Amino acid sequence: MSELYVDEANMSGHARYSRAPAELRARMRRPQRHRLLHGYPLAGAMPEISSERDRSRILPCFDPSRGLLVGVLPHSFCNPAVAGCGFCTFPHEAFSSKKASATVETVCCEIDQTIQARPDLERRPIAGLYFGGGTANLSPPEPFRNLCRTIARAFDVSGAEVTLEGVPAAFLSRRPRLVDILLAELPARHFRLSMGIQTFDKDRLKRMGRVGFGDAETFLEVVRFARSRGFTASGDLLFNLPGQALDRMIDDVRAAVEIGLDHIGLYHLVLFAGLGTAWSRDPELLATLPSNAEAAENLIALRELLRDLGFVQTTLTNFERREYRGLERRFVYEELSYRPDLYDMLGFGPAGISYAYADGRAAKVVNPETASEYVARVDRGGPAWDRAFEYDSHDLRVLHLTRRLAALRIERGAYRDFFGTGPLDDFRPEFYAIEQEGLMTVNDETIEPTPRGIFYADSIAGLLARSSRVQRRVQDRGNAHHHM
Repeated sequence: MSELYVDEANMSGHARYSRAPAELRARMRRPQRHRLLHGYPLAGAMPEISSERDRSRILPCFDPSRGLLVGVLPHSFCNPAVAGCGFCTFPHEAFSSKKASATVETVCCEIDQTIQARPDLERRPIAGLYFGGGTANLSPPEPFRNLCRTIARAFDVSGAEVTLEGVPAAFLSRRPRLVDILLAELPARHFRLSMGIQTFDKDRLKRMGRVGFGDAETFLEVVRFARSRGFTASGDLLFNLPGQALDRMIDDVRAAVEIGLDHIGLYHLVLFAGLGTAWSRDPELLATLPSNAEAAENLIALRELLRDLGFVQTTLTNFERREYRGLERRFVYEELSYRPDLYDMLGFGPAGISYAYADGRAAKVVNPETASEYVARVDRGGPAWDRAFEYDSHDLRVLHLTRRLAALRIERGAYRDFFGTGPLDDFRPEFYAIEQEGLMTVNDETIEPTPRGIFYADSIAGLLARSSRVQRRVQDRGNAHHHM
């Protein structure tokens, strides 16, 4: 009998037991998004902070005994032929070399201001440094060189894994190459390239407006280029594209393996009416999307294929070659970011996210999304962020569970050591509904998502967060609007 067994005769008198199954099934009918990757709570659910008094009060405190990760979004610009490639929900603006240069230089200023305000962070060792935002390699070379030098002065990067994310073709075409700038300016432990492939299908790339970003030959050349510099290489794929048959998804996965990628990011397409992307306004495209049940089966099939081809799944979306397990060259930044009990995060640049826990207090802050708002905020001095959230004890539990869910493994002992209670003590009705739906398996030491549960992770996280302050605030706003 399951450890989560409850007397069904008494369930009707317990509101959380009676509501959880129906709520979970309702969430499973909705679009399954990748919100877990952004961490709880999402930026849109965080209060805006305009008072300098509140800004000073909420300033995150960093415990030097904890690990530290640094994420840098050098700018918010991109240049696809189709706005947002049709599907992208990342903050992005039309590319301008002049504006990109100014934004990257502002990131340098933000780092300097942060170290000046928080000297305890200076020369702190960092475990991972990620240049992200999807188009980091479009940064103009000399401002990017200054950015690397600023980071090398501010932090100890000798033990860090450094990742540069970006447009495939730009790794090869831009001079001087940003890869060589990384090698020259950052004395780090290991380097990675991460490129957005999306698909190897030329017709689909054309529809996305990504032909100029590269094709199958470009992707292969980037992998070979990474190897020549001693880097590992990662590529992101989309599946469940409009009208895409499973055979074509399989072709993409096989092609990604064949070009020699060390890590593959596998993301199902998030697309629905009202999303705000170009494709979400096209009824014909929306009509050709698979149902959630079909999309989940596609993920399960691709997951099994990757396992057969020698890959292991390490997070919700990341797969790496099996031979990398236990090696220093394996991809660790994402996994470490899913350990809020052990690691803090410093985020710089537009939409940069920071999180810190110290002495029982935890806070998350987020920078402005657009380049102009971000530059203006840094120019005024003080912290750059404009949204902040302070966690209470329940919020911290939700954060821990959802981050560990993204890592595919909730360690019950680690949860108890950190909070003094067990996850089933705090969320038994929710885990009961999740297990009954076949989305998670509860073992003596761990709670893990099933293959089907991996697809529905967004629904699982939403159910766990249902009693949080964030959820209550959203509901209160909805009720207030309803009664106006």
